[in-house]
Amino acid sequence: MNNTNQHIVFLTPGFTPSESNTTVIPALQVFLKSMRNALPKAKLTILTFQFPFTEEIYDWHGIEVIPLNGQNRRLKKLKTWRKAKRTLKKLHKAQKIDTIHSFWIGECSYIGEKFAKKHNIKHIVTVMGQDAAIKNSYGNCLMNSDTKIVTLSENHQKELLANYALNSKIIPWHLDVSEFPALQKNTIDILAVGSINMVKNYSDFIDVISALSKTHKNLNVAIVGDGEIRPQIERKIQNLQLENTITLLGHLPRAIVFEKMAESKILLHTSMYESFGFVFLEALYSGMQIVSHNVGLAKSSPNWHVCEHKIDLIDACERLLSEENPEKKRITISSETETINAYLSLYHA
Repeated sequence: MNNTNQHIVFLTPGFTPSESNTTVIPALQVFLKSMRNALPKAKLTILTFQFPFTEEIYDWHGIEVIPLNGQNRRLKKLKTWRKAKRTLKKLHKAQKIDTIHSFWIGECSYIGEKFAKKHNIKHIVTVMGQDAAIKNSYGNCLMNSDTKIVTLSENHQKELLANYALNSKIIPWHLDVSEFPALQKNTIDILAVGSINMVKNYSDFIDVISALSKTHKNLNVAIVGDGEIRPQIERKIQNLQLENTITLLGHLPRAIVFEKMAESKILLHTSMYESFGFVFLEALYSGMQIVSHNVGLAKSSPNWHVCEHKIDLIDACERLLSEENPEKKRITISSETETINAYLSLYHA
C-alpha cells in the first residue's frame, strides 16, 4: 500500500507558510506529515486557496505547496476558483491525479467535487468544524455524489447528518507525540487554550473561575490564546477583580503551549461547540484532567469530566482542586497508525 506512486492533491483554504510555523491548522500539519511518511513514493501536492498571501510555490516536508493567494477577499473568489481549476488541470496533465482530498465543506470541496466528477477522480472531503453545524450551499454538490465524507467525532457526525442528511465515516485526528515535553509538577491550577472568540465561550470560563476563587484564594489560572473579544474578556476579569488570579498569556508557539500543559492540572474548556477538539488530545497526553461540555470527542472517564451546565463545570473543578495531585499519566485516544490507515483505506478503496 505504501509503495504506490499515486498522486494525491489536498485542497485547503489555508496552510502554514513555512515548516517553522506550527500554529496554523496544527491538526492538518500533523496529519500531512504523517501521510508523507506513510507514502514516501507518492506525489503529494497542496493547493491552498486563501493564505499564505503569496504566489511563491514552496516545499513543506517534501510536499509541494501551491498558494493561490486568494487573500480572503470576496472580490477575488471567482478568480481564485479559476486559478484552482487551471492548476488542477495542469497537475493532472503532468501526472494523473488519483485522489483529491478537500478540507471543509466550502470552496475547496466545491472545486474538488467538480474536477473529480469531470475527470473520474476519487474525492475525499474531511468536514473540519462548524461547516457541519451551519448549513451552506457548498454542501449541495455533495448530495448524491460518490464523494467519501469524513467527520472527526460522533458529535460531529451527528451534526452533519442532522444539517445535511450526509453520511460520513469518523476518522479522528492524532498527535505527533514527539512534540511534547516531559510531564512536570503542577504550577498552574486551571488552563484554557484556544482563540478568544464567541464560540469558545470565555465569558462562562471567567464566571467559573470567579466562583472558584471564593474558596481557593491562591488559585493560579492562565489563558493561552488571543482573539477579537480579548478586550471584552479583559474588562470582565477587571470587573470581577480577578487580575491576580487569571493571566492572559496571549498567542504562544506550540512548544511553549505544551510546556504550559505539562505543568497544569485542569484544562477547563467552556466552548459550546467543537467538531473534534484537538486541544483535548493534547491535554490528555500532557497528563491533565479535562472539564468540558459534551462537545467534539468528549467522553466521560476518570480524566474527563463532561458537564451539562455552568454549575456542573464549577462543581467538577471544585472536586479536582480539592483532591491531592495524583501521579500524572499520559493518555492517548487515537493513534497515528489508526488515523493514517483509515485514510489510506479510503484512498485505495
